Amino acid sequence: MKILHIITSLELGGAERLLTELAPFQKEKGNIVKVLILSDKNAVFKDVLEKNGIEVIVCKKNCIKSPMNVFEILKEIKKEGYDIVHVHLVHAQYWTRVAKLFDFNKKRKYITTEHSTSNQRRNHKFMRIVDRFVFDGYDKIVSISEATEESLKRWLKKDNKKFEVIYNGIDIENFQKAVGYSKSYFGIKEEDVLLMMVSRFHKSKNQKGVIESLKWLPVKYKVVFVGDGELKDEMIEYSHNLGLGSRVKFLGMRTDIPSLLKSADILIQYSHFEGFGLTALEGMASGKPVIVSDVSGLRDLVEGAGIVVTEEKELAHEILGLRNKEKYEEIAKLCFERSKNYTLEWCADNYLELYKKELQ
Repeated sequence: MKILHIITSLELGGAERLLTELAPFQKEKGNIVKVLILSDKNAVFKDVLEKNGIEVIVCKKNCIKSPMNVFEILKEIKKEGYDIVHVHLVHAQYWTRVAKLFDFNKKRKYITTEHSTSNQRRNHKFMRIVDRFVFDGYDKIVSISEATEESLKRWLKKDNKKFEVIYNGIDIENFQKAVGYSKSYFGIKEEDVLLMMVSRFHKSKNQKGVIESLKWLPVKYKVVFVGDGELKDEMIEYSHNLGLGSRVKFLGMRTDIPSLLKSADILIQYSHFEGFGLTALEGMASGKPVIVSDVSGLRDLVEGAGIVVTEEKELAHEILGLRNKEKYEEIAKLCFERSKNYTLEWCADNYLELYKKELQ
C-alpha cells in the first residue's frame, strides 16, 4: 500500500508522537509511507521520522492556517497516487477535507483519527455544522478511546459504521531499556524526589494544579515539566509567585522522552481533558508509578494499575503515600504490566487491517 499521513505539525504532543512511531512500523511491513505536515515550526519529531527513513514533506506556505495547503495536499496526493490518506489533528482534517472535494479517485480512501475528547470548537454550536461537513468527507473515523468516540458522536450528533476505536500503542521495549539521567542533571540533589509531567502547556493540561500540589509537599519534592506552549511563561511566573520557583524546572521541547521518564521517581499526567493519555502510557512502560487526573481518557487507561486523583490536595496526598517502598514498587509493577496491553505492533496492525478492509 501507498500511505500518506497528513498532520498539522510535528510538535511535542500525543498524536505527533504516535505518528512518529506508527509510520516507520508501517514502512517496515512493506508499505510506502510518507508524512506531510502543514508547518515545521517546533517540529521536534521531524528528524526522528527522517532518521527512520520516512520522508517528511512540508507545505510551502509553512502555515497551518493557509488555504494554499489545500492545493499542496491535493498535488501530493495525485502525484504519488496514494491508496490511503490518513489525517491527524484539526487543521490537517479541515484542509484535507476540502482537497478531497477535488479528488475524483473513488478507490482512494480517506481516514482520520480523532485524538481528543474536547476542543474549543465545541463551545460554538455553529461549528457543529462545519465539523459535520468535515467528518462526513472521511471514509472512516477512528478514535483513540471509547471516551473520545462517544464525545465526538455527541458533538456531531451522528452514529454510524464510519466510527471505530483503535487504542494508541507504544514501543514498550524502547521505554523499558532507556537509561535515565542522574538527579544532578536536573540541578537537584540525589535525595530529592523528582516528579515529572511531559505535556504541552495548553489549556487542556493542568500544570498549574501540579505546581499547587507542591504547597502540601516537603521541600525535597521537585517538579520537572517537559514541553512547550502558549501557557509556559504564565506557569513560570505562577510558580515564582507562589514562592516555588526553585522547586520547579522547565526543560522545554525534548525528544529524549524515554530517558527523561526513566529519570523520574513519579510520573504525573494531570489534565482537564484527555483523549487517551499517551504520556501516561509511556510512563507506565517506564516502570514508574503513574498518577493521573480523573478524566475519562486517563482514568480508563490507568485505573486499577496507577493512581487516579480528583484535585491538588489528593494529588499531594497520593505522592506522599508512595514513600512506602512496598506500595511504590507494587504500583510501578502494576503500571508496567498494564502498559503491555498497548503495544505499537498491536496498534499498527489494527490500522493496516483497517486500511485493507477499506480498500476492499
